[in-house]
Amino acid sequence: MLAVLAIPAALILQVAAPAQAAPTIHDLKATPTTVHRGFFDASLPPVLTIDSGDIVRLETASGNPRYFEGLGVPKEKIPKELYATFEGVEGAGRGDHTLNGPIRVRGAEPGDVLEIRIRSVEVRLPIAGQGFRPKRGVLPDEFDYQKDRVLWIDMKRQSVEYAPGVEVPVKPFWGVIAVAPEASRGRVASGPPDVFGGNLDNRDLGAGSTVFLPVQATGGLVSIGDGHAVQGHGEVCLSAVEASLKGDVQIILHKNKALKGPRAETATHYMSIGLNPDLDEAARLATSDMVDFLATTKGLSRDDAYMLCSAAMDLIISEAVDGTKGVHAMLPKSIFRK
Repeated sequence: MLAVLAIPAALILQVAAPAQAAPTIHDLKATPTTVHRGFFDASLPPVLTIDSGDIVRLETASGNPRYFEGLGVPKEKIPKELYATFEGVEGAGRGDHTLNGPIRVRGAEPGDVLEIRIRSVEVRLPIAGQGFRPKRGVLPDEFDYQKDRVLWIDMKRQSVEYAPGVEVPVKPFWGVIAVAPEASRGRVASGPPDVFGGNLDNRDLGAGSTVFLPVQATGGLVSIGDGHAVQGHGEVCLSAVEASLKGDVQIILHKNKALKGPRAETATHYMSIGLNPDLDEAARLATSDMVDFLATTKGLSRDDAYMLCSAAMDLIISEAVDGTKGVHAMLPKSIFRK
């Protein structure tokens, strides 16, 4: 397993070139010819080629119709769009990691960085699934069996009713945002996150956030999917409310801006990310990187930066159940007056 350390987005934003004035808008819907499932691979042909600054309107799909049928949902209640997307798929797995892409970005080469701006993201279809598996999740000994359920999203109220009197507002985001791994790695499973991004499952990467990924292969080859209508930090039972989403992303190429791994920011916070199979090490990586950021870009001594992190930074377990643990550090931008 790689230990991946992310650099806060401001390190790039301070030198970022502006996006083109009138970006081209592309539509990329989830169809049998535009998705791949459960892996990343630099040899996978791109389904779309764009220029830096272009916008991609995505429609992603989660929810194999056979999965819902197996849980007793009548065929007429399952959206036809899902039958079209999952045409030819064998088995009745839910198909959470049905990923749109790859998207090739002209001019992207290893040693560059792709900036992926999540301009909007919302629930597309009202049907969703959730479940847990034996010996998985945060409580493997307490839940050593399998359970699945269908959840219905109230599109008007934008919420999920778990039980009478228990209503959870949606907060949609894509769990998987990735570039292709180095070609020498071949086909890489999409379960654990890695240096190329992937299954970050970070609920703070919703609308208005920006993800930065170091290019590993020619063209970048961006894949996005694993729609979550809502998820708590940690995703403790192994699954979020897995749903089909839609939204716009803008992808911007930064030449010769090397990064060690994925990182991000929101409208209100700088974010560093630590990824490691050991949760303590993931927390250390995220904290160390934020200290480096403060020392190199805000003019603080490392001693003062470390103490500022203790005073103002939050460590959040973004992912606790996918082998590689994710911890992201959030530092509010509002504390800086310049």
